[in-house]
Amino acid sequence: MRVNKDTWLKRKKSFWHRMWEDLEIGYLDKDLLPLLIVLNIEQGIHTMSSCSGRIVASDSRSPWSRESDSTIIFKKHTPVKPEEILELYKIPVYRKIWLNVTGPIIHLSTMDLATAIKILRIARLSGYKHSGIISLNSDKGVVLELTTGVYMSTPLRTRSKDIVKPEETPGLVELVNNILYEGKKRLTKLYMELKKALPWRPDEEIVEYIEKHGIRVHEKSPIEVFEELSSNLRDNHNN
Repeated sequence: MRVNKDTWLKRKKSFWHRMWEDLEIGYLDKDLLPLLIVLNIEQGIHTMSSCSGRIVASDSRSPWSRESDSTIIFKKHTPVKPEEILELYKIPVYRKIWLNVTGPIIHLSTMDLATAIKILRIARLSGYKHSGIISLNSDKGVVLELTTGVYMSTPLRTRSKDIVKPEETPGLVELVNNILYEGKKRLTKLYMELKKALPWRPDEEIVEYIEKHGIRVHEKSPIEVFEELSSNLRDNHNN
């Protein structure tokens, strides 16, 4: 497959600027930034919509239900507290309330198949065993999804009963927070391995943008950024 280089580069520029807009309005997980920047510094790669890992509560028939069969009622990318989960016992249940934890999911595009294969090799060695190519397109390039398989889902409540009793939530909170943290460790492992390997061909426009704006967050690991975010939330809560 031959990729339209001009179209692909325009898409990279658009996704790069949208990334900073999403960060500004709170749509982007800040602990993803170090990894996303390292990837984009490579000339033949641009990142797309991604997630650093999160804890989600949904009212749905099943944890994988979408759209009309599911309503997101709680979402957080940092550790949860027991009192936050207890709030889920104060609302009406329409289907079932599920508590789900997912690890990082990274979407990116490469300009050629050779680069995609190199990234997949590094990802799988970093614990992203469920990664692969999800599409090939002359304009969009070789689109990859990198995922770890870190996942847990548990039903909390049905319309007729509590499956997890309110008094059991502290133990559940400890479990989901540990799983979330495991995902952040995998994110950091991928960042460290890619940082050692990239860039093969530096994208001078991206490098210039980083230098011009004094961007240095990619010098920290994702887990360092995650721990800073978690600490700030604890401090704000205590104040």
